[in-house]
Amino acid sequence: MNKKKIIMIIGVVLVLGMGGYFLLVHKEPNKDALRFKNEYESLNDTIRDSDGAKYNNVRIDKNNPIKYVSVNEAIKLLDSKNAIIYVGANWCPWCRNMINPMLDVAKKLNIKTIYYLELDDDKSNYEIQNNELKQINKGSKNYYELLDKLKDYLRDYELTDSDGKTYSTDEKRIYMPFFITIKNGDIVEAKEISRTLEEGQTKYSEMTEKQYNDLYNDFYETFSKIYASSNTCSVDEKCN
Repeated sequence: MNKKKIIMIIGVVLVLGMGGYFLLVHKEPNKDALRFKNEYESLNDTIRDSDGAKYNNVRIDKNNPIKYVSVNEAIKLLDSKNAIIYVGANWCPWCRNMINPMLDVAKKLNIKTIYYLELDDDKSNYEIQNNELKQINKGSKNYYELLDKLKDYLRDYELTDSDGKTYSTDEKRIYMPFFITIKNGDIVEAKEISRTLEEGQTKYSEMTEKQYNDLYNDFYETFSKIYASSNTCSVDEKCN
């Protein structure tokens, strides 16, 4: 083989190698990750119709680990080996506030997938009309099956009117944001995760540094139970 051919072969190998490296480093985000990013960011600085409040801003990496699942798929995940299920909605202000610490912890622990469940089309809803409780829509069959499987972890679904009177729906409720962590087919934790408001704050307010750190550490403790990391420091210990 002459020198010219050897140089050409080396050139082709280098080009292919560089191309493979580029694809590896600059991989295209999956559709679910982009959908999640677009859905949450689409409400940035918009006004909420129900109360006239302005949504806070969120910025989400296009390569986030979110994967959408149906209610039926979520039920099957409860019997899986290891999984994290996040139940939320882009219009939920509490959900929007915990997105960044959640994703930061997922990145820190190298978590590849967080399953995302939206219940807007499946859950039941009630309203108080003329001092009576009225069911606006009935939940899907799978929704009630999910409630039954999680009943030991859920609060009662109750509504309170302007006079302070409480009405019971005789149902449980998944109050968002809600996280389910599963290890070896068993539920390790199933709980709401939220922040404590400081004086002058509303649920739409931007988080303080302390609130971010508290949420970060809560997620770190929860997620570490099924996804161990060699670095076990908290955010207050300035993880690298």
